[in-house]
Amino acid sequence: MTIPPPLKLDADWLVYPPADADPAYGASLLDDSTWDTLESLSDWPVDRLGSSDGVQLKRHFDVEPIGEVCLRFVLQVEAAPVGTQIFINGWHAGTTEAGKTLSRDVTDTVTLEANLIHLKLIRRGPLGGVRLVAIPCPD
Repeated sequence: MTIPPPLKLDADWLVYPPADADPAYGASLLDDSTWDTLESLSDWPVDRLGSSDGVQLKRHFDVEPIGEVCLRFVLQVEAAPVGTQIFINGWHAGTTEAGKTLSRDVTDTVTLEANLIHLKLIRRGPLGGVRLVAIPCPD
């Protein structure tokens, strides 16, 4: 049985609010074409925490077809500020706690194409080590 390697999700994110958002008019939270790009999660813009919704990050990703193998998919987040809310395709996958890695089975939430991971950050702290790990189903 061939198990795909973990899908690393630490790069190619979008960030809201945009740096040049007009405070009088804002920008649409729903239209991610107005969001700024973020190359690496470790460089998330802490200075934008002053907005009412904190800082929101999202990333689109696809899962490669796996054939006739039974796998479960676990989302792992090694580091995130306390209270960071994590969503996969609109489903709340969890909220981070102090000093703990978040690990959630998201098998029933992910699809082969057009997945979305969304992070809502309200506190300062390191961010990284986000990946989707495939594990064999129990016998």
